[in-house]
Amino acid sequence: MTFPWDRAQVAAAFDRIAPDYDAAYLGMGDQGGNAAMRWMRQESLALLRATFPPGSRLLEIGCGTGDEAVALAREGRTVLATDISPGMVDQTRAKAVAAGVEGRVGAVAIAAAHLASLAIDAPFDGAYASFGALNCEPDLHAVGQALDRLVRPGGKVVLSVMGRTCLFEIAWYLAHGRLGRAFRRLRGGWHAAPVAGRDGVQVSVPTRYLAVGQLRRAMPSFYVERMMALPLLLPPPYAASLYRWWPRLHRALQPIERCLRGWPLWRRLGDHTVLILGHRQAQGDAARSGRACLPPSTLGPSRDHGEPATGRVSCQSCDVSEPHSPL
Repeated sequence: MTFPWDRAQVAAAFDRIAPDYDAAYLGMGDQGGNAAMRWMRQESLALLRATFPPGSRLLEIGCGTGDEAVALAREGRTVLATDISPGMVDQTRAKAVAAGVEGRVGAVAIAAAHLASLAIDAPFDGAYASFGALNCEPDLHAVGQALDRLVRPGGKVVLSVMGRTCLFEIAWYLAHGRLGRAFRRLRGGWHAAPVAGRDGVQVSVPTRYLAVGQLRRAMPSFYVERMMALPLLLPPPYAASLYRWWPRLHRALQPIERCLRGWPLWRRLGDHTVLILGHRQAQGDAARSGRACLPPSTLGPSRDHGEPATGRVSCQSCDVSEPHSPL
């Protein structure tokens, strides 16, 4: 099935819920929002902190409201946060200013497939895309080519995608007698996925569930270092009410979850599959030439697409110099 929307429609859908996204999913502190999403965000941030040391220059794909970018910038990393939604980018900029890290967080409204048009002064130390951002992107090969150019050799890429098999989801829907929902991920193709705002506002965005093999084929210049499920045993965000009903059980399950989620038997069976990739190939001449600038110390925000505060990120066509051998 071909991609059912154009990217402008996807951007407009996320623009609509951007002002209320944090309240709906993250709440304020430990209150409100979605308890499952808060826990997943905590685990995702812990992984990013362990992968990218302070001082790293990072590219974020699908930044949403900038929660991870701001948290990483507070600890000394510099992040160029990108998202297809200008509304989400505005939220990221405002959050960076409020946290006093606007000098370390830049934000650009750009689709993941168009990242190769970013002109940079030097490759990033790493990149990441959390919570299914790539599940909404139809051209994964373009993303792979962009990351090959934008991430330095030896750099890391952390991708969190909604996978094709979720053990909890199968058990949950079978227990409720919903056979079609239990195995919906295995059917492939594009689905209209609901994304909630506050006060009952809800939008739908096109989403497809991704197998690990699809990502590996789209990114042949990267190899898989680690893989894990997130979450494996704990409820996904759509079953967050279970956190309120059995809080002690969920606290007891967390250390078991962390122990099992990286085992080969379990690591592809979570709501999301997290891959830590290593970049093993030399990059194209475009990244090495330094034809335009994204100075690492001045990734400030701006209001126009393609222009951070420095005014020096431009959109230009840069080709990857050579094809790379597959994994």
